[in-house]
Amino acid sequence: MKKISIFGVLVALFSGISVSGEVNFPEELLPLQVNDKEIEHSFFNKVRTLDLPAGTHRIKVKYSDLFELDYDEHEVVDSAPFWVEVTLHAEDYQVRFEAIDDVEHARRFAKSPTIWFEARQGEAVNATRLKEHAVKPAALMKVAISTPPVGSMNDVKPAPTAGKPDAMAMLEFWWQQASPAQRAAFLASIKSTDH
Repeated sequence: MKKISIFGVLVALFSGISVSGEVNFPEELLPLQVNDKEIEHSFFNKVRTLDLPAGTHRIKVKYSDLFELDYDEHEVVDSAPFWVEVTLHAEDYQVRFEAIDDVEHARRFAKSPTIWFEARQGEAVNATRLKEHAVKPAALMKVAISTPPVGSMNDVKPAPTAGKPDAMAMLEFWWQQASPAQRAAFLASIKSTDH
């Protein structure tokens, strides 16, 4: 009986090594790479949640936001991709950045973005910005990428299938998959081609 309890204690101690936490990125921040693992995104499906083990990680991020300037005029503000290094514990985090008031503020932020990671308990962890030439992959770590469901199965029409594609059905399908920002960007691009 003692052997089982000692074994249980050892399992409990060593299980903490591989414990991971969930890191959630807001819509304006896009994770591009974690250590040496690039994150694959599609136009309609952006990865916003990462499962990272406790430890130090180097994360490549990009800021992008859409602003409505006038009734039918929009501007997308993007930063160059930038690297941060952060040491995480085995808990869940929300990636944060300063509140952006307007497009001018967004342009200034995009030139020198600063982000931090906030644990659910409210403790903030600073993310140190790295210079591009100083970035070398950290030790290999397993990174799991979570993709939340787009909606319930009742909300989403099935994708058009075999045969000649029906353009209207395809447009409806992809419109339902798009985020509000993607819809606004699409409408802006249509309006700009109408002139």
